[in-house]
Parts: sequence; C-alpha cells; structure tokens
Amino acid sequence: MKRIISILLIATILLTPISSIAINIPGYEGGIQNENTYKEVIFVTGKPIVMEGTLTIKTKEKDNTITDTYTYKLENIAEDAKMTRKIKMTTTLSQKGNQITSTSTLDSFRETITIGNKRYEVKDEFYQWNQGTVTHKTPLLSYYAGDLVARKTYTLDRGTERVVVESMGKLVGYDSPWSSTETHTIDYIIEYEDRLNPENKWQGTAKVETSYNRTKHYSYAENIPQQISFNGGFRIEEEEENVLKYEYDLPRINDNGTILKGRNVGKDSLSIDTNPIVERLNIPAVRDALGHIYEEELLLLASMEALPLESMYIGANSPMSRGDFARAIIKSMNIPIEREEETRRSRRKTEPTPPLFKDVDRDHRNFEYIEQAAKNGIMIGVDKDNFLPDKGLTRAEAYSAAIRLLGLENKAPINKNYTTGFKDDRNIPAWAKDYIYVAKELGMVEGDYFYPNREITKGEAAKLIVDLIDYMQYELSKDYRENLLNN
Repeated sequence: MKRIISILLIATILLTPISSIAINIPGYEGGIQNENTYKEVIFVTGKPIVMEGTLTIKTKEKDNTITDTYTYKLENIAEDAKMTRKIKMTTTLSQKGNQITSTSTLDSFRETITIGNKRYEVKDEFYQWNQGTVTHKTPLLSYYAGDLVARKTYTLDRGTERVVVESMGKLVGYDSPWSSTETHTIDYIIEYEDRLNPENKWQGTAKVETSYNRTKHYSYAENIPQQISFNGGFRIEEEEENVLKYEYDLPRINDNGTILKGRNVGKDSLSIDTNPIVERLNIPAVRDALGHIYEEELLLLASMEALPLESMYIGANSPMSRGDFARAIIKSMNIPIEREEETRRSRRKTEPTPPLFKDVDRDHRNFEYIEQAAKNGIMIGVDKDNFLPDKGLTRAEAYSAAIRLLGLENKAPINKNYTTGFKDDRNIPAWAKDYIYVAKELGMVEGDYFYPNREITKGEAAKLIVDLIDYMQYELSKDYRENLLNN
C-alpha cells in the first residue's frame, strides 16, 4: 500500500532515492487509512460526520519537485452523505547540509459534498492552502516538523449560503528502521451564513488529531512439536496503527435547520490498522549464548546476522572489536551498504575508490560495514587514517556511537562544566562526555559507575544494540504519539 503525505516524503528522501519514496498517513485533510479504507471527519453541517471510502494517490517526481494527485470517494450512508474530492499539489524541496525544507501549494482543487438535498461545493479559487516542513537527518533517523494554514469556502444553493472553514495545523514525526511515527493536529473554525437571512448564522470550532505509527516487533516463537530439528526462532512482525481523535464545539441545530439554544459539545475517536507482516529470521547455531545473562539479545542479533550466524561459539564474554560492532550496527539497523556501480561501457578496469582507512583493506571481513558506519557518521576512526578494526571497543566508544546514531548528542547541557553523575565521571574522555550524559538521561545506562575505558563484551554490546531497538520501538513512539494525543 502506498500511503503518502507529499510534504513528509522528504523524511525518506534523505535516506533513499526519490523513486523509492513511500509511507506515512494521508494527513492532508486530517484522515487515516489502511490498505483498503480511508476515514476523515467533516463539520460543515454543524455536527461531526465520519466519512469513509477510498483515497488513491498518484505521485510524479522530477529533480527537486514532487507532484501529488489525491482522489477521494467517501460516504456516510446513515447521514445520506457523499463526497468527491480531487487535489493536485506541488512540493518543492531545498536541501542544505543534513536539512531539507519544503513548501507545498495547490495546483488545482475541486470538492463536492452532498448531504440529503444540500450540495456543498468548493472550487480552486475558493481554497487557499499551503504547508511547509523541515527535516533533519541524523546518521540513522530523520526528524521532521511542519505547519499548515488554509481557508476553504463552500457554496450552497447557487451561493445564497456558504460555509467557511479556516484551519491551522502542525505535524511532527520521525522515521527509523524499527518504527516511524507522525502526529498531525488541525484546529478548525467553521462559520455558516445565509445571505438571504443574515440572522441565520452560526460558528463552531473543532480539533482533529491523527497519528500514524509503524512498528517492528521482535519475539521468540517456540515450536510445539518435539520431533523437529530446531526448538524455535525469532520473528519480526511489522504493523501499522492509525488513530483519529476529534473534539468539537458546535451549534445545536434541529432537522429543519433551526438553530437552538445551547451548544453541541463532544469528542470521539476511531482507529484502523493494517494487516501485520510477519518475517521469520534465520536460526543461529550459537551455543555459548545459551544460559547467558544476555542470551535473548545475543540470539536476536545472531538471527539478524549482526553477529556470525554460522558460528557455534561467539564468545559472549570476550571483547567486541570495533569492526564487529560496526557490522552489528549496520545489520541490526538495516542500513543499506553503498557499493560502487560497475560500468559496462568499457572493458578497461577503473580504479576503485580508496578505502577510508589505511588499516582496513577490502579483504577485511568487516570492510563494508566499517566503511558504511564511517560514511553515515556513526563511528569514527581512532585518527583520520586508522580505524583499528580488530581492537576492542571501549564502553565510551560504544555508547557514543549509539547516541551519535540517534542524533541526540545536542541534548547534553551547553555548559561543559556539568557532571554525568557517575562516580567515575572524571575518567570519561572529554569527547565522549556529551554522549554518555544523554545515554544516562535516556535510561540506557544504570549503576553508579560507567567504566568508560573498559572494553565492552559482545554480550554487553548486544544488550546496548537491543536497548537502542527498544528505544525506537517504544520511547520515541510514545513521545511523538501518546504524549501529544493525551496532552
């Protein structure tokens, strides 16, 4: 299913070519969608009406411009309501460093709502709309935020009546390999007037909040049969949840259209989810992880080939090398490896791009992972020329890479005289202090001592990486969804 909100495509543009863009809720009108159904709420009659039906989106991309065409066909049988809407909009992107700004405007618009014997209609010149966003790319995640403003004027009975809907909205979201969340809030002011009867008018307000959440969950599935070659294995289940909440303060209107005393005040919500996608992972041959304190974490990473899949002994208590940690990060976070394209125009061999580090040649088992981790800014060399791929990774280096991956190191205090709170704070290298402070604030480190210069074991490294996965699955999603919707 292709589910696009054109402005928010920039979150994916930063990670992949434009041609592979997809995802996110169709939040243009504050709606939610799964594989088959789209829903939104309208307030033009003075009461909330949930419309349901189909939304199709066609997208064209060229250079830094994206053109989207939205086609809606919605209805509410109980309210004798039908809607058709067609929108064409253009988004222009501008990139500067690791940030992308975008501006979207309408090229054409037409909407018709029929409710009973009344027909509400909006054409191009009666709809002003624009939206702008900014996206910040970190080594792994993209964070974005945006604003929209709009005014839509419906005409009824050849213009003798009209409904003006003004809206102001905000959106925030992030995209990561293990979860993506976007929350969109729109505040509406709805005004109705009867030009033949100026006293027949009303005003109302409404607030619509929509939230899209995609999450990958991992779990271990035991095999019930005893006569089977393996006891069980890990699986990853990907699912999407879509929630719409709305509240309103509208007039009380009877069936004849007469405005009554008092107000129609209330709130409600609805949700639709997608069918989960289940993937079974490979079964590792690891034996020395069984019974280990970090058994689940080690087996999960081995199942994802982030640790050697074919090895029976990985040395859970032995130091994790810098190169093996690069592999574990790249594989567990599903970061694509950038490879040089081979040319067929000439038989003459071209010289490959020199390796980033003098001590990591192309034959090294972790060459591709180290190159990619360095290109993405997740790990750095011990100096500008050397990486020391087989040297043990210190705890300071491991946690610094984890926070660098999330792009949250700027959450440390600006005043460099702060303390991390660990009793061995003075032993933390100056370059790592911000990262370790943030790691503690995020709850990724416990205890009174940090032991920054001690080499991290493979078991501890596996625990750190799975903690990162859990953080993306739950804590980030909660911050961008529950904390906003329940505010």
